[in-house]
Amino acid sequence: MVVQPARQVLKIESNMKIKLRNFSELDIEQIYSWSKNEEFLLIWAGPLYKMDSLKDQLKNDLEYASTHPERFKIFSVIDSDNSDLIGHCQLTIDQSNESAHISRILVGNENFRGKGIGRQIITNLLEITFLKLNLNRVTLNVYDFNVTAIDCYKKTGFKKEGLLRENTKFKGTFWSTIPMAILKSEYQNL
Repeated sequence: MVVQPARQVLKIESNMKIKLRNFSELDIEQIYSWSKNEEFLLIWAGPLYKMDSLKDQLKNDLEYASTHPERFKIFSVIDSDNSDLIGHCQLTIDQSNESAHISRILVGNENFRGKGIGRQIITNLLEITFLKLNLNRVTLNVYDFNVTAIDCYKKTGFKKEGLLRENTKFKGTFWSTIPMAILKSEYQNL
């Protein structure tokens, strides 16, 4: 089966439903086009990704996911109705500690932001980690100024677990990170 690259014209609805599918090399160009500058890339992808090597880094992630599916999963977020690519997310799995770490959550098209897509992404990832993989704990990190993302994570059951003060430097300014987590027992009580 050949997966077609994302179409540029997207239907935008506030009640859009999403699903996750395995990330494809065909998705890389669209992800790159959404990553408009170093600051935006740092916010959604963290300090390991760089603009000048983003395409290669995504290819490396894809290769790692294909050779280590028990440790790493990389997903494209698509519109359930028409299969348009609208985002991206990753999941790193630690079976020995029955935990997973969510990272690189992206709702690419600005017109889709603020419409509950991020919450749907997290909900889908929690279903995978707790119901399919039967893990006990899920973590993520978020910059302390990203209030919209923090609110989204809280609404899906995540709790703040501290503050990593001024742990990332961007253009002479230090950013602080909030680690957040949810346990399976908390997820079951939502």
